[in-house]
Amino acid sequence: MDVIALMIAFIVLMVSLVIISIPLWLAAKVLTGGSATMGAAMLGMLLGGIVFAIVYAITYIVTDIIASSVIAVIVASLISFLAFLGLYKMLFNVGWLIALAIAILAVIFAVIMLVTTAFILVAVGITVLAL
Repeated sequence: MDVIALMIAFIVLMVSLVIISIPLWLAAKVLTGGSATMGAAMLGMLLGGIVFAIVYAITYIVTDIIASSVIAVIVASLISFLAFLGLYKMLFNVGWLIALAIAILAVIFAVIMLVTTAFILVAVGITVLAL
């Protein structure tokens, strides 16, 4: 791979990580009284999916051995979500309920950002055609 292409890919990855971390940072900032940092939000975005996937896979495999697949999916989903909230709890130094509120508020902020961006793009005439 070309060094320039690798540098461009890294820059795009970093910019993307910053952009997708903004809703989490805003939610944490609101609910922690302003003590949340962008670095913690970026780490939460980066590690959140990894923690969820690893805990889900391990929990599903273990639970599927002793229960049905439907039960395994439910148990794995719940435990993975708790691990995900535990990550937020640790990163933002908050309790379980505030970690849950941060997760919910981050989704709300992300939807608001998405809809606003879509309206702006349509207003300036940029459209995506579904073929």
